[in-house]
Amino acid sequence: MLLSELHIEFASPTPVYEQLKKQIKHAIAKRILVENQPLPSIREMATFLKINPNTVARAYRELFQENVIDGRSGKGFWIRTNDQLDQQKEAMVKEEFLKFLEKAVDMGFSQQRLKEVVLEFFSEEK
Repeated sequence: MLLSELHIEFASPTPVYEQLKKQIKHAIAKRILVENQPLPSIREMATFLKINPNTVARAYRELFQENVIDGRSGKGFWIRTNDQLDQQKEAMVKEEFLKFLEKAVDMGFSQQRLKEVVLEFFSEEK
């Protein structure tokens, strides 16, 4: 169930509505949420996450604008049929990989050593 997958880090510098958007996108990518599946109402989501309903409304509004979800307040929201799922997954993976690379560089790894590590990973027989 979606709600059990969601959690908000109130100490995070990332705004709560952005955290919610990202987690819904990840749930879609991991097929926890599928096409035409209804999302919890704004009020239900806000109550579960202990956040302001306006925050949920903003996340839903932005997901609607990004063509991730469909619907409207008072009628409900659901996951939009999405032919671009693979592109969204790739974008998420790139985003996470870039964060990892930034952390590695901050830790003192050179670009060359990072390339070697990646190549080693993919050359190992699994």
